[in-house]
Amino acid sequence: MLLGLLAPPRCLSCRAPLVRAAAGPGLCGPCAAAVERSSPVAFRADAIDGGIAPLPYEGTGRRLVAALKFGRLAVVAELGATLIADRAPAGWLEATIVPVPAAPLRARRRGLDPAWELASALVGQTGAAAAPALRRRDRRHQRGRSRAERLARPPVVDAVADAPRRALLIDDVVTTGATIDACARALRLAGSVEVRALALAAVPPRRAVGDREPAP
Repeated sequence: MLLGLLAPPRCLSCRAPLVRAAAGPGLCGPCAAAVERSSPVAFRADAIDGGIAPLPYEGTGRRLVAALKFGRLAVVAELGATLIADRAPAGWLEATIVPVPAAPLRARRRGLDPAWELASALVGQTGAAAAPALRRRDRRHQRGRSRAERLARPPVVDAVADAPRRALLIDDVVTTGATIDACARALRLAGSVEVRALALAAVPPRRAVGDREPAP
C-alpha cells in the first residue's frame, strides 16, 4: 500500500497515473476505451494462410508495442496475450505457437524478446503447445528501412527443429510482413503445412505503402 502511494501505478500505454490499481495489467480509461473501439487488423504475407492483430499500429497499439519493446515492460505481454487470445479467429489457437525470433544482437541489447514474451504469456493463458523452432541469422534490423528495402532483403530465418504441422507465428508488430513471410517460409521448408500469424499490432492496410516506418 505504501509503495502504491509513493509510486502510483501507471497506464501501460500512455503512462498516466491510475486512480486505482487494476487487478491485472492496467490501462487508463481513455486508453481502455481506445482498445475497445479498435477493430482487428488483417495483414498479409505470401507464405502465411492468414494474419490478424487485435490492434492497429497507431495510437494506443503503437504505444503498447513501444512499452514492451523499448520500455521493457514485460507485463504488457500479459495484456497483449489477452487481446490476441480474445480477438483471434476461431480455431487459430489450435496450433503450435512459434515465436518470431529477434535479431540476436537486438535481443541481447534489450534484455527482452517481445515476441517470446507474448508467446510465453499466450501459452500460459491458453495452454497451447509451443515450439521455439526458428532462429534468425542476420544482424540487420527492420526499423527505419523503407518498405521496398524490407521486402527486397528480408531477414534470414532458419528452422532449428522439426516444424509443427500447424504453426501459429507470434510477433509484437507487423509492418510490411517481410519478417513474418521469412519465418513462414522457413517453417514450410521444415514441414509445416499450415502457417498463420498473430501479432499485438499491425500497420493498417491504408498505411502499408508508406515509405518509412514511423518512429514509436
